Amino acid sequence: MARADDEQLTVVVREGARDATIVTRLRGQFADLDGVTLELEPSDAIEPALDGQLAAAERLGAAHDARVVVWFIPRGKKLAVAIATPRDHRLFVREIPPAAESTMAEAAAIAVRSAVRSIALGGTIGVEVKPEPIEPPKAVEPAAPVTPVPPHASSTTLAAALGWQATFDGGADHGAHAVTQRTTLARGAWAASLTLSLGAPLEWRAATDVVLDVSRSSALLGGERRIGGGLALGLGAGALVYHRSTQSAPSGLASTPSNSTVAFAGALEVTWRARIAGSVGILASAGVDVVAGAPEAAISRGATVEVVDSIRPVQPRASLALEVGAW
Repeated sequence: MARADDEQLTVVVREGARDATIVTRLRGQFADLDGVTLELEPSDAIEPALDGQLAAAERLGAAHDARVVVWFIPRGKKLAVAIATPRDHRLFVREIPPAAESTMAEAAAIAVRSAVRSIALGGTIGVEVKPEPIEPPKAVEPAAPVTPVPPHASSTTLAAALGWQATFDGGADHGAHAVTQRTTLARGAWAASLTLSLGAPLEWRAATDVVLDVSRSSALLGGERRIGGGLALGLGAGALVYHRSTQSAPSGLASTPSNSTVAFAGALEVTWRARIAGSVGILASAGVDVVAGAPEAAISRGATVEVVDSIRPVQPRASLALEVGAW
């Protein structure tokens, strides 16, 4: 075989555990190629990625001073023959179709012989696969020192609300209604409030022939825990003032003068706030008051006192108001 130069051409073959038949056929194909040396490099496994295979070919080419590196890649029932020339960064891949083992081994050996013979005569094979240039690592600038941020102190806010309240206490036919005003002082998730209400006099039909005008006013001091979503749970306590006057009484009985009764109450409520615009929002509440000392409607006949109706001690309550404050 006439060669392009007198340089000895070394071919390194990566020999895997299943490549013995191919290597045997390669030795036969290389027997008549003058100036070509075949060297075997045992290889446990071929790298799965092409970049890894080319890097291995570069290392083997440098270690053996070889111009050609060959390896075999099973692809299902097919066999790929990879032939690389690391010095000029070229790669040729030939796929062998499925056949008997000896037939595929012979075809692989012939493919390698043809490529090596072309290289020995000064030709080139395959395509150029230059490795990507490796950029030197960039100097890492030291990170700026982190200044600890002090925890944000919860601010104190003040809000005032004005609205309408209805309490279902068993007295007035349609409940006890009142104008209500609430002042709330909040810090973080906790808040304290003072709620004042001024009741409207409404008709209380205590019995068929007993009709009273009754109003319910109150002053409650409470605390609440805000739980998110505008909701809060609260407890409170305070005083109620019931003012009543008699409109009609049974015949033969005199009406008693107007008077007021003071009662005491504990409260449990749920409130919900939603902003409308700016610092204005809606405040809605629903709760229950437990009242001690609620008034009764009674008729006195001589030494006998007959209770004809009474205000319930457990009183559901609801209110709706506009609130102005920090949101």
